[in-house]
Amino acid sequence: MKSALELAMEKTAAVGAKAREELAKLSPAQRQEVEKIKKVYEGKIAEKDVMFQQEAMKLTGGVPLDMAARVLPPEAQEKLAKAHEKFKADKEALEAERDEKIETMKKGG
Repeated sequence: MKSALELAMEKTAAVGAKAREELAKLSPAQRQEVEKIKKVYEGKIAEKDVMFQQEAMKLTGGVPLDMAARVLPPEAQEKLAKAHEKFKADKEALEAERDEKIETMKKGG
């Protein structure tokens, strides 16, 4: 029987192989455009992460996030959880937007 790690590694290899095949089908200009789109969205996601980190510092008073659950009052924990959920939602939306733009570009749009 295969371990969970072995199964995960096989799945990752299969996904990587498919991505390499798709990339090989693109022209050099299209590959450049994909990289450009990825970099733009990496920047946008990083900006959202920095904004979340700053908000978290305000909400926790400088307490590290991994300790916040033990030392913050419930109302502060709730605000922090809401801020984290908003960050995750923003990040997922940006990733979906990035992927959509890449797919549109690949299809010649």
